[in-house]
Amino acid sequence: MKESFNEFANDVFDALVAGKNAGGNLDSSSNVIISPLSIQSSLLYALMGADGDTAAELRNGLKLESDDRQQIAKEFQEFWKKNCIYGDKLTLRSVNRLFVNQTQTLKTDFKKLAEDYFLSEPETLKFADAVQATKRINDLVMNDTENKINHLLSPECVNGDTSAVLVNALYFKGKFEKPFTPESTMSDDFYVDKDNRIEVDMMYQEDKFKYADLPDLDARACQLPYEGSNISLLILLPKRTTGLLDLQHKLKSINLSDIERRMAIEDVEIAMPKFCLEFDLELKETLNELGISSLFEDSADLSRLFTTSSGQKISAAKHRGYISVNEAGSEAAAATYMKIVPMMLNMQKKTFKVDHPFLFFIRNSNVVFFAGRFMEPRRKTNPIEYAQKRSLTDSMIPETSLNSPRNSS
Repeated sequence: MKESFNEFANDVFDALVAGKNAGGNLDSSSNVIISPLSIQSSLLYALMGADGDTAAELRNGLKLESDDRQQIAKEFQEFWKKNCIYGDKLTLRSVNRLFVNQTQTLKTDFKKLAEDYFLSEPETLKFADAVQATKRINDLVMNDTENKINHLLSPECVNGDTSAVLVNALYFKGKFEKPFTPESTMSDDFYVDKDNRIEVDMMYQEDKFKYADLPDLDARACQLPYEGSNISLLILLPKRTTGLLDLQHKLKSINLSDIERRMAIEDVEIAMPKFCLEFDLELKETLNELGISSLFEDSADLSRLFTTSSGQKISAAKHRGYISVNEAGSEAAAATYMKIVPMMLNMQKKTFKVDHPFLFFIRNSNVVFFAGRFMEPRRKTNPIEYAQKRSLTDSMIPETSLNSPRNSS
């Protein structure tokens, strides 16, 4: 199942950033943060109640070879136990929840799969009382994500005809193994494009990190590990200020694990902005691009879900991602509805200044927990501090002119 998770992560991220999704509002300048794992977990859960062509579409879209539901559920549970459970130094939590209309009865087989492998005991709600039903769902999601995902659903999302609501909430909080020192953070420029820049809080440090020059992608990569785990923040930085869209296109045929294998431990001077992103996505169009469509149509076959003989379909699928990256590390959440170091002269060190649009992934070798792109930061409003500190940041000289925003194209 490991490869299916990586393949699906590549497919869903590419379908999103390459298409006109997010309810038609996503354009090439949009910041993005999603959790492929959260989306895939929800779809795997839905697969347990699907049959016929709907189940076949889900298996194909999820890159699954087996059609044995119990085996798929068992492998998912084992995969999660092996790859996603850590100690006290890092928090990674996935919660599957199924809310069922009080007018519906779940089939025994589906309920057993949910309880045994997805650790989810379905909860009955009165969807005719939309306000109270959505409040219950939102409160649980908010609790599951440490208050990072709020108001996921509005009362308009459900009504008396709603059969069920499926939610997966994924929450991550990790400290960098080599944290940045807050005292070294200062204001600097982030180049949105060749002509426009925005002032940001730029974090600085120098240490040994995994690094790679990727000439075939016209980009460079640096990886920041999280303490007490095999999870890292991988940053892919185009060499050109305006090179992100080209990088996205080239990345379609490249596995992130292949990039990691090309990386080596180097002395790296890193500068990267603090950032916080939240992103809402209507999943239907994205999933359609992956060949998953009948789930939302009148022809949907969810006959393994309820005892009733009437047809059921998924009317909406919504995903919200959140990430905050600061000196200590990262905190990220998603819900699917559905050091100061001595400065010394080192001629061999690499300079990795993240001062223009980039891609980022929170992942280990087996799974992508979060994936996103950072296109434009929020504007700061403290020009005095910026003027006082700006000259200090000029000491970071890029390796080549290609890495300098002022010379990029």
